[in-house]
Amino acid sequence: MNIKKLDEKRQLEFYAVVYFIRDQRKNHHRWLLFKEFSEPPNPDTYCLLNGEQVGIEVTHLVGNDHDAKNVLGRLNHGGNLEESKQEREPPAAINSRIPTELNRILDYKAKHHYGDHTWLVIRNTYPLWQKRDFERYRAAIVVPRHHAFEEIWLMCDPLAASGTIRLYP
Repeated sequence: MNIKKLDEKRQLEFYAVVYFIRDQRKNHHRWLLFKEFSEPPNPDTYCLLNGEQVGIEVTHLVGNDHDAKNVLGRLNHGGNLEESKQEREPPAAINSRIPTELNRILDYKAKHHYGDHTWLVIRNTYPLWQKRDFERYRAAIVVPRHHAFEEIWLMCDPLAASGTIRLYP
C-alpha cells in the first residue's frame, strides 16, 4: 500500500491503526493485522484478530479547532481574536476541556451504528496530555450506556507511546 497516495484523512486513520496495532501486540498480546479501508457507513478500517474480522472506527481527540489546526500545521499565526484567546487558556481550563471534548466524541460516536465486532479507537493528538493525565481524570470520562462498539480504546498520545486505556468494556 502506498501511504503517500492516501488522502490526509486516510493517512491519519492508517497511522492511528498502525500504532494501535503495535500497542495491542506489545502490551495486550493481541495479534491484530491491518486488512483494508472501508467506506461509510462501515467502520474506517478492518483488521483481523485470530482470523476474525474486526472493524476499527478511528477518531481523533485534539482539544478544539485551534488545537487541530496546530497539530496539522495549519495554524494562522496572524490569528484571530478567538485563536489568540485559546492560546492563552490557563492550564486549569485545558484540563477541564480535554475530558469534556472526549465525552463529546464518545457521545457523538455512540449515535452511529456499525456492523458486528466494531471497536472505537480514539487517538489523542493533544500534545500536553498523556496516559497519566487521562488516568487522573478517568472519573470524568463518561462512556454512554448504549453504543455500537464491542470495545472502546483511548490511545493516550499520537504514537501510543505512553500507552492506551480501555474505556469499554
